[in-house]
Amino acid sequence: MEMSPNTISFALLLWLLWLLYFLTPVVLTTSSDPTSETSLSVNTTLLFDTGAPGYSLRNCSCPEAIQNCQESLANLLCSCHTVLRSTLPPAGLREPGELAVWLKEPWVLEELLNSSTVGHLHLSFCGVSPLDSKHLALFGLRTLTIHSEAPGATYRKQEITVAPASTSDSSDVSSSSSIFHMTFLDVAVLNGLSALKAYSVVGPAVPALPQHFPHLASLLPQHSSPAQDDAPDPSEPPHNSILTFVY
Repeated sequence: MEMSPNTISFALLLWLLWLLYFLTPVVLTTSSDPTSETSLSVNTTLLFDTGAPGYSLRNCSCPEAIQNCQESLANLLCSCHTVLRSTLPPAGLREPGELAVWLKEPWVLEELLNSSTVGHLHLSFCGVSPLDSKHLALFGLRTLTIHSEAPGATYRKQEITVAPASTSDSSDVSSSSSIFHMTFLDVAVLNGLSALKAYSVVGPAVPALPQHFPHLASLLPQHSSPAQDDAPDPSEPPHNSILTFVY
């Protein structure tokens, strides 16, 4: 018997409400100072869209701090090269260290960052048109820094610790870690109109995630879905999951 979309959505809502009993603390630091500015840390990988026809990116390695959204300065002081949109990896990026992304258009989030594994992410919105509410899936995220230069933004710089190091080296279920951490980020936070909010919930074992959230099957790393011929090893403990929602 097939279930209607409304029935499925209601069932998922009930399951999420049950998970809220297992809330995990998230550390949040925000700044509403309109004049506050942030700079990149030293030795940070920087990606930003050029805004030119063809939608390409600049991939830079910066040996010194660069102020947010200063593309000319980045091209001058960093070692940069152009990356075509057509060559972006379909499965997302894998950057366990510091990654900074400056964007003007939402395609950068959807095609570059979605399903990426990144430890420390710095997101700067350098555009003019507000971003619509959409969700970005990230794996193994530890810290998130948001910078907004959107017109009317009242929260220009915000920082959040999503997971401590002891629980976040966990984007790969084939690793020795028993925790799989997935973060859902509402990209509308880049508009800088409200303070960041976040909560974490304890989810089911990783193999069961697509059963509760069918749309997650395409987002989970390929190695998290064992081949049909591979029988699970009963001696290995199941990998628990932690789902964090940032909005």
